[in-house]
Amino acid sequence: MNQRETYSIETEVPYYFVNFTGDIRLSALVDIMLLTSEKQLHQADADSTEMVQNNGLGWVVVQYHMDINQMPSLGQKLKVMTQATSYNKYFFYRDFWVEDMDGNVMVSAKSAFVLIDIKERKIVSATDRLDNKFGADEINRIQRFNRIKLPDDYDYSQKQHIGYYNIDVNKHVNNSYYFDWMVDTLDTDFIASHQLKSLDIKYEKELNLDSKPVAFAKVDNTNNKSIHWIKNGDVLNVSAQFEWKDK
Repeated sequence: MNQRETYSIETEVPYYFVNFTGDIRLSALVDIMLLTSEKQLHQADADSTEMVQNNGLGWVVVQYHMDINQMPSLGQKLKVMTQATSYNKYFFYRDFWVEDMDGNVMVSAKSAFVLIDIKERKIVSATDRLDNKFGADEINRIQRFNRIKLPDDYDYSQKQHIGYYNIDVNKHVNNSYYFDWMVDTLDTDFIASHQLKSLDIKYEKELNLDSKPVAFAKVDNTNNKSIHWIKNGDVLNVSAQFEWKDK
């Protein structure tokens, strides 16, 4: 087994990263974690900007599993860490941790990424294009994430508008926006009285400027869970399951 390299940054939660409860927005939390991985990739000239400019390639996350012990809040100082854990021909797996300054783990996450040819919109082999894999182990298998089963009906639906500010350097909607759209479908009183405990999300099909997405949600109050999915017409773009706990 290789010696895995851990990269970390320290940051503080600004007011524009939080929602009305004072907790960090889920999309902002993901952005902070991705910033940490981007900085590590930059050391190998393989971050998003360099991959696009030099190779016409882009990193795309396809799945997350996240466990949340405590959502970071306004003004809180954090240590955010990431580690590339393993890879195969097409998938690159990466872990994240968010700790408070006393070393308590607030959030942990597992993720799977792929590299795409931006012009052809096809997945390419990451193993052939990365010289520095940060100590990640080469594996033959595909790592399995929790399966998300969509319900037959929904409690909430909401049309979403895509503007130029939603589009990233990969020429599709940045994945962080999906989190905002999903949470926005829920009732405000529910958000005020609950905090995320865990989540699973799987990205199926990218959205672009011409897409007309609709976000759907089904709430299971008995088990404190909600199922979310976004569709563009009949095409499923993303699905997720959120587990909540009472505040």
